[in-house]
Amino acid sequence: MHIRPAVFLFAIILCLLPCQLSRPAGAAATGDWFFVVVETHVHQKAVETDSEHPEERRWYISNVVVLPANIADYSAKKKAGEYFDANVVEPAKTRGILVDYFDDEMQINGGSVIRVDSREQAEEMRTKDIADRKEQGGNIYSFELVFGPAKGEETSKPKLIYRNKEQPNYEGAKGSKPGDR
Repeated sequence: MHIRPAVFLFAIILCLLPCQLSRPAGAAATGDWFFVVVETHVHQKAVETDSEHPEERRWYISNVVVLPANIADYSAKKKAGEYFDANVVEPAKTRGILVDYFDDEMQINGGSVIRVDSREQAEEMRTKDIADRKEQGGNIYSFELVFGPAKGEETSKPKLIYRNKEQPNYEGAKGSKPGDR
C-alpha cells in the first residue's frame, strides 16, 4: 500500500525536474552568442550613381548579443534583418541616404559559424572580422542590436569605426558629396 504514494511522489518529482534544470529567463546559454555583419551598398537618394557619385561600400557590424530564449536559432537572421531595416536603413533614408543590401549579404558571426560557446569567443571573432573587413576596401560602421523595444538610430546608434579614404562616405546631410566627411 505504501508503493502507490511513493510512485505518485516519484512521478511528481520527475515532472518538476525539467523545470528546475531549465535556464532562467534572460540567462546566457552556451551557443547563443552572436553578432551580425551586413555588407551594404550606399548612395544618395535621388542622385544617380556615377563616377562623380559612386556607390559606397559599407559594412555594418553589430555588438555581440545573446539570443533571447523566446527566439529560435533559425530565426536569428530574420529578426536581425527586421531590426536592421527598421533601426538603421529606414532612419538613414529620412536623411537622404539609401542603404541597400541583399539577404545573402547579412551574416551571423561573419558567416563563419552559427553557434559560439561564449561571449569572449564571439567578441574575438567580431574583432577579427572587423580587421578582415578593413582589408576589403569599404567603410565599417558598428551598430547596437537590441532585442525588445527600439527607437531607430536612438537605439541602434550607428557609428563609423573605420573610414576607407578610397571610398565615398555618404553619412551626413542631404546633398553631401563623397569626401565631405
